[in-house]
Amino acid sequence: MEYIDSSQFRNRFASMVLAGQGFPKKPLDRHILFISATFGLEPGKQYSERELNDKLRAWTGRFGQHVGLDHVTLRRFLVDEHYLTRDSGGERYELATADGAYTWDPGLRSLDLDVLVEEARQEKELKKQQYMRKR
Repeated sequence: MEYIDSSQFRNRFASMVLAGQGFPKKPLDRHILFISATFGLEPGKQYSERELNDKLRAWTGRFGQHVGLDHVTLRRFLVDEHYLTRDSGGERYELATADGAYTWDPGLRSLDLDVLVEEARQEKELKKQQYMRKR
């Protein structure tokens, strides 16, 4: 089982969103996206499909277009990759408690993903400006 630390998560998530190159090919990058999509969900709470879709739409509205994900595809991935459990009728969803392929720093749940991406965008712009001044 691989561990995703805070630095690795921050760098890869921001890079994927800023690059906007579609759904990542690397499994680690895909799982970083899946993990980030669960941050708006409360552990132990059961969600109706509608409630879950609303939460996932919020995530895809902010980040999904950059990585080629819509809320329905994301929901399927989260269930298939064991980040969410679904009842047998497909009506209730809950964050999975079982270990998946990756573990991560629990402090990541407190990250503001919008701020993370904006800070990375500003840093990238600053580096670009510094490069242009050197030329």
